[in-house]
Amino acid sequence: MLSIRVLVCFALVLGFSWYAYRNWFVSLCASVVLMAFMKHPDMPRSVAGIPGANLWNILIFNVLIAWWKQRVHEDQAPLSKGLKLALILYFAVIVISFLRFFINPTSYYTGTRMDIFLDFFVNAVRFLIPGFLFYDGCRNGTRVKGALGVIVLMYFLLAIQVIRYMGFHPDFSGAEMSGRASKIIQRSVGYDRVDMSMMLSGASWVAIAFSNLVERKLYRWGVRGSALVILFAQSLTGGRMGYITWAAIGLVLCTVRWRRMLPLIPVAAIAVVTLVPGVSERMFSGFGGQQDGIVVHQNDFEITSGRNLVWPLVIGKIKENPIFGYGRMAMQTTGLAAYVRDKLEDSFPHPHEAYLEMVLDNGIIGLLCVLPIYFIALKRSTGLFFDRSNPVYEAAGGAALALVLALLIASFGAQTLYPREGVVGMWAAVGIALRVSENRERKRWEGDEGAGDEAERTEEFEEASYVETPRVALGGA
Repeated sequence: MLSIRVLVCFALVLGFSWYAYRNWFVSLCASVVLMAFMKHPDMPRSVAGIPGANLWNILIFNVLIAWWKQRVHEDQAPLSKGLKLALILYFAVIVISFLRFFINPTSYYTGTRMDIFLDFFVNAVRFLIPGFLFYDGCRNGTRVKGALGVIVLMYFLLAIQVIRYMGFHPDFSGAEMSGRASKIIQRSVGYDRVDMSMMLSGASWVAIAFSNLVERKLYRWGVRGSALVILFAQSLTGGRMGYITWAAIGLVLCTVRWRRMLPLIPVAAIAVVTLVPGVSERMFSGFGGQQDGIVVHQNDFEITSGRNLVWPLVIGKIKENPIFGYGRMAMQTTGLAAYVRDKLEDSFPHPHEAYLEMVLDNGIIGLLCVLPIYFIALKRSTGLFFDRSNPVYEAAGGAALALVLALLIASFGAQTLYPREGVVGMWAAVGIALRVSENRERKRWEGDEGAGDEAERTEEFEEASYVETPRVALGGA
């Protein structure tokens, strides 16, 4: 029997699916918020037994159809040649790696080809859709602010779930917090605790960036308060790489732009450690010292969570085919995961290092084809973040920069460069930043060419243009 929460979700999905044909952008925003609950255990994995027909897929499918119907009445957002080439290369790697896996999954993979098609092609494409649609749809300041707002809301709702299920237990030890988070977050929220730590590491900085667009002081401080809630939730995940990532992002953003906030980073870290003492113990787990008067030696296996043993094996396998790799899920299809499980008695279904995974799957060529889209996202978002001419530039650039940095930094210890659930918010923020950047450059070019009349006619600067309106209160957005 379906719970009341699931019935409410069904009703909301049906309602927004219908409303998409009147305003696809609003329903797109709803789909981003729904990502906070999509992996919850109560959410049905399929409707009427149809594979892949879950609630989020139904909503985004209707949004996509509605966008396609309505796009003929809207000005289209052109892609620059560099951005278009980077997207083609990225998508080519996804498709080719999937096809190699689909054609020859080997005896080590126990799933069906339908599983491969849904998990490694359909999912890879669908999680990029919100980013693409935000790029096309964020044609004015009101839409940009609304889109950034729903991204913050999604991460805030995830943080609330983490806190709710983990509880407030300041007496957690580091080992207890890690073990508890591994079980509870995965079982109750649906996301892996390491992925959740990465997602929230950038989310608190996104909330701060977005708060600069909020005019009313009470609402602005409410958004900034949500950043503290997100930070506290991240501390409960026990993800050490996530802790490092949060600090690294803060140092970058505060050093290059928010210098007044730089002293707040250690203050926030001390506050978190005070509230959750297990954070410091978890952070320095395996580094030795004294425990109960007993000298404890450094444990490399505990420090790296076993990566010191697995990474040399992955690198050795890469050397056998460094140019083209072995196709998607090479850690499993080559038998390397089975070897690690049998010989080292530990489970490593993937390399726990995104760059090594990409080279193992697609070779050096594949990695070189994937990196340009991330480089462009970093370059464009950094350019916006530095631009002081309008708060919307700072907010859009800061949000995208924080989330892209979160993935790229955390990828040294885990994650993946393939699209999946945990980076939907990142790709959405990247789509927003790229569109704002493209419009900013186009406005400059039009101004340089004296095309003032044409600029006035462009739809992206209608209503609450982010070139002409510095701030809009949340209530008016």
